[in-house]
Amino acid sequence: MKRAVLILFGLFLCAQVSFAQVGSNARKRQADPRIKAALDEIGYKYELTEDKDYRLTIENDQMEKVVNGRTTYRSQLAFVNSNTEKYSSLEIREVWSPAFYSAGPLSAAIANRLLRENNSVKFGAWRVDVQEASGKYLTMFAVQIAADSDAEALRLAIKSVILVADRMENELTGKDDY
Repeated sequence: MKRAVLILFGLFLCAQVSFAQVGSNARKRQADPRIKAALDEIGYKYELTEDKDYRLTIENDQMEKVVNGRTTYRSQLAFVNSNTEKYSSLEIREVWSPAFYSAGPLSAAIANRLLRENNSVKFGAWRVDVQEASGKYLTMFAVQIAADSDAEALRLAIKSVILVADRMENELTGKDDY
C-alpha cells in the first residue's frame, strides 16, 4: 500500500511538471528595441530570426580577393541576441558569429588552438555549442556587452566577432559558409 501511494505521488508530480512545461501562458519573446535603434543608427541591415534575435550579414573588407579583375570580399554572419542575462546589477547581451560546424567533438589540436587564441584576444572568446537537433558541434566566437550599449559599442562588438570568426573559418575550412 505504501508503495502504491509513493508511485501515485510520483506520477502526480510528473504530471504537474509536464503541464507546467506546456502551459498556454508561455510568453512570446520580443525583439529588443534597443538593438533595433542601435543597428538603425549604425546603418546595418538585419533580419529577425524566429527567436527574435537580430541576424546580420556583414561584408569583411579586411579579407578581399581579386577574381577576374573584380574585387570580392568574404561575408560573415553575426547575431545579436535579444534575450539578456542578469549578473547582479549587470544586464548582459551576447553578440556572436559562427565559424564552422563539425560532425563530432573538436580535435584536441583545434580545441587547444582556440583556447590559446582566447588568451590573445582582447574582447570575446571561442565556444562550442552542441546543436540538439542535429548533434553537430557549432564553433562560434562570442562577446558579451552591456544590454544597453550604445550604437558604437554594438558596432565594435559586431566587428570583433565577424573578423575573428571569419579569419578562423577561412584558416580552418577555406570556405565562406558563414
